[in-house]
Amino acid sequence: MILPPPTAGRGELAPFLKPTNTAKKGITKINLLGEGRESSTRYGKGINVVCKIDNKKYIWTIRFDSPDRPSPNYRRLFERFGSDIKKWKGVVRVERKKHMGKEYIAVVD
Repeated sequence: MILPPPTAGRGELAPFLKPTNTAKKGITKINLLGEGRESSTRYGKGINVVCKIDNKKYIWTIRFDSPDRPSPNYRRLFERFGSDIKKWKGVVRVERKKHMGKEYIAVVD
């Protein structure tokens, strides 16, 4: 078996955004870049959104709303930017919160 060479110009994937990447207290500004794709995790379906904090790129997974598990982050971002991921561009203010001992990122505006 002969393996094909790697494609040129493909860099490393951005890391996933975690609560520890945001300020421990107060507000962090995340810049959404208008890129994303659908994702599926053990917590349900959602969207992976490309974003930046300062000059570092991340992938932020936001779970879709479902009847049994609402997603305030998705609802707020959908109401602000609409259904076209290419229009999900701009600064969003978030903060680190905790629920049942687990930290998460919450959209505050």
